[in-house]
Amino acid sequence: MKLKSLLFLLLAVTTATVSWAQDGGVRGKVVSRLGREALSNVKVTLESTGLTVTTDENGNFEIENLPAGNHRITFTTPDFEELDMVVRVGNTVKDLQSVVVSPLTSPEAFDDQIFAELDMDSSSSDEQPLPSALSASKDVFTNIASYRFSEMRFNVRGYDSQYQDIYLNGIRFNDAMTGYGPWSLWSGLNDATRNQETISGLGFTDYGLGGIAGQTNINARASQMRKGLRVSVSNATQLYRFRVMVSYASGQLDNGWSYGFSVGTRQGGNGYVDGVYYNSYAYFGSVEKRFGDNHRLGLTIMASPTERGAQQASTEEAYNLFGNHYYNPNVGYQDGKLRNSRIRNTHEPIAMLTYTWDISERTRLSAATSLRFGKNGYSALSWKDSGDPRGDYYRYLPSYFLNQIVPGVTSDKGIYDLLQRAKHAGEVWTGMLDFDRFYRDNQYVDPTLAQYAGENQRRSNVIIEERHTDQLDYNFAANVAHQINNKMRIVGGVNLRANRTWYYDEIKDLLGGDYWYDIDKFAERDQGQDPVNYQNDLDYYNSHNYHARLVREGDKFNYNYRAHLLEGSAWAFYNYATGGFSMNIGGEVGYSSMYREGLWRKGLFQYNSKGNSAKLNYLTYNLKGNFGYKFSGAHSLEASIVYMQNAPKFVNSFVSPRTRNTTTPGLTAENVLGLDLTYNLNLPYIKARLSGYYTEMTNQAKVISFYDDLRHSYTNFAMSGIDKRYYGVELGVSVPIWNGLSVVGALSWGDYTYTSDPNFVQTIDNSEEVVKNDRVHWEGMHVESSPQLAANIGLDFRGPRNWFASVNFNYYDKVYLSMNPLYRTSTVIRSYLDVLSSSSSSVEEQVAAVQAIRTMQKQEKFDPAFTLSASIGKNWYIHRQYMLGFSLEVKNLLNDQDIRTGGYEQMRLNRVRTDKGTQYKRFDSKYFYMLGTTYYLNVYFRF
Repeated sequence: MKLKSLLFLLLAVTTATVSWAQDGGVRGKVVSRLGREALSNVKVTLESTGLTVTTDENGNFEIENLPAGNHRITFTTPDFEELDMVVRVGNTVKDLQSVVVSPLTSPEAFDDQIFAELDMDSSSSDEQPLPSALSASKDVFTNIASYRFSEMRFNVRGYDSQYQDIYLNGIRFNDAMTGYGPWSLWSGLNDATRNQETISGLGFTDYGLGGIAGQTNINARASQMRKGLRVSVSNATQLYRFRVMVSYASGQLDNGWSYGFSVGTRQGGNGYVDGVYYNSYAYFGSVEKRFGDNHRLGLTIMASPTERGAQQASTEEAYNLFGNHYYNPNVGYQDGKLRNSRIRNTHEPIAMLTYTWDISERTRLSAATSLRFGKNGYSALSWKDSGDPRGDYYRYLPSYFLNQIVPGVTSDKGIYDLLQRAKHAGEVWTGMLDFDRFYRDNQYVDPTLAQYAGENQRRSNVIIEERHTDQLDYNFAANVAHQINNKMRIVGGVNLRANRTWYYDEIKDLLGGDYWYDIDKFAERDQGQDPVNYQNDLDYYNSHNYHARLVREGDKFNYNYRAHLLEGSAWAFYNYATGGFSMNIGGEVGYSSMYREGLWRKGLFQYNSKGNSAKLNYLTYNLKGNFGYKFSGAHSLEASIVYMQNAPKFVNSFVSPRTRNTTTPGLTAENVLGLDLTYNLNLPYIKARLSGYYTEMTNQAKVISFYDDLRHSYTNFAMSGIDKRYYGVELGVSVPIWNGLSVVGALSWGDYTYTSDPNFVQTIDNSEEVVKNDRVHWEGMHVESSPQLAANIGLDFRGPRNWFASVNFNYYDKVYLSMNPLYRTSTVIRSYLDVLSSSSSSVEEQVAAVQAIRTMQKQEKFDPAFTLSASIGKNWYIHRQYMLGFSLEVKNLLNDQDIRTGGYEQMRLNRVRTDKGTQYKRFDSKYFYMLGTTYYLNVYFRF
């Protein structure tokens, strides 16, 4: 009630202190250039104030109470070119009659091709963050960066996708546990989700203040879909072989109803990587009812059930042995057929209700609520009492034997034997999983478990598990927008989110066996003297005659817990514009609470695994300001500032949520400071945007779980106090040069670095004891993955009779490998420091020690790379009612298969014993490579 009273008080004060002569207006009807078809839901924006209205079902719009003078008005709608016009308004409403907009004759948006969801085995999450910019924008730089830089997994300004807010019908849908963009939830529903509004940088929208990487709102309501039937068929070679989509929208019917649906499928694999494939379907349905002239109520249901084979990075040695850079260690043969062990299998439907109420001509209330549910599973091999079965396991490679040669220590005979073994390893290596052998090995009948499993029941030692993160996610959002007058506008809203994510492991395939013995294999090895210590579910053990669970396909095992999150916030911003000056000032305050609920009692952590953990509560806030000045219709400046406090994500808040309730030491809220300055140029012969930005992020946390070879156990590396700094410039340019031919270009240059040495605490899953507490020497290192230099120059052609084509040259540099923090700790350099400090060490040994330290700590930078791509397409309009078209895009025309797009240092450390003591060496890093030449052909029909 206090917030509501404050909002109305602010509104009353600002209304009382401002006067404005309201003596004119403008109205008209927006139609398509071809067929003069009336276009509904076109956004008509008065640029001087940001006032926006939308056309009705007959294409009509009207803006009243405008002062006399010249006004720039912008018309935007999906599938059509943006139109700017300057209108002179007098003391009456000026009728523009028909406002004609042209269909957008550019290739179809290839957003499905951007979803290169490749697996990383070194991170704390099995899921790759998706690219942060996937949607079209009227901003020239964002348009280029979204599509043309996607091949290098480019993130705008280097930010992770959690910093870009993605809204669906006004509800923020970023993943509750990780913050990552939720694009896969509606992947394959391009027709239903193409109506998007994208704001880059630190801008505002009517759905929230947003963060530092912009906002995108997808308007997926029946009334917003373009009327008519659309059918498209695609053939491709990157992620899948073909795609089919069928969509229909009724438009606004006379009885106030509107409805739309879309269905599609994507099938097949690509032409390069074994085991990568899609078996995906998508469905969307929306219905909306208009009550009178002021109320709309809509229901939307959508999902994209998908089974997808994943690729995993590998080492350069494995790629060389395989013969190309597209080796996939996840795959092998079973009965002569290729099989992938890592499958992403998801079906997470979304159901939404939306409501809008036009309280008056100047005030609108919007509300939406949603529920996301279903399953999200990711399979992987698991094994016990056998060696690592993965094809690129380091002990199967020739380098394993060569690395055992210690100059001056290994005898001549030992060197000869190791060289022969390395040669043999290279000759017999196939790199493939041997599924047939797994089936043979899983025929073992364990006599010690026969009384529980049953006679002749076979115990599996190699299985395929499926790790689940099943979400039940509820959201509510509401906002009120009020145009006080033609100078001032105020928008405010509230958001509520309640999320319960169920984490558990499930038996997917016993690979020929009958059961799996569910115990902690590391605890059994290290603390096997007491069987209580290696129980994953101690309560089951105690209630079933002191034996562990024997699990079969479809049963849960290994771990079982839930994450609970409750978030709420209230926000508002005030917009003021007069003459060429505009200002947006806003604030948000929120609350975040989360905890872990253990469903099983683990033997090693009897009193810290089952039940609820302590609640982690955080105050969040966001203060943002945006100031602009338009010198003329062609030149403008914008300056923005934001300061935020964000709650940490659940995935980084517990040292080992699979096993216990212990929270990450030193965990605090994250703070973000962002600044940017932008110059916009908009002339008939050139459009450009130049931006400079500076961002600081402090007090971040990160948890990485991995198998530590030095401790021979699964460990958890929990870091806190991670600070980063981002600064750089962005430039986007479009220059028409002749008869439909334009030169376009973009440049993104940045410097993204770590500015602190984070603290870390290392624990092992076998013990509550902290085994290491130190600092990671990251200060001055570069933030990984995204290119810090990306440049594009291209030619775009829009010719007569709806031909369109483009050719693009892209250049990338300053791409850095994701780092293993262990390599930058005192543990791994202490042995070399001992050499330096020893009086018995020779000069050569001291020089070698210095070089070894530098090699261990150096961050790898990829070689610069460039690519060429091209596209072509055409639309045919038949009887002004039907459209037939095609588009073809070809990427990496030079077929360069040596371009690294990402990767990581392995979370392993090799201990080597020399005559100078124990020293450490890196394991080989793992890489992803860009695919060779690929194409995407789309044929579509619409009426």
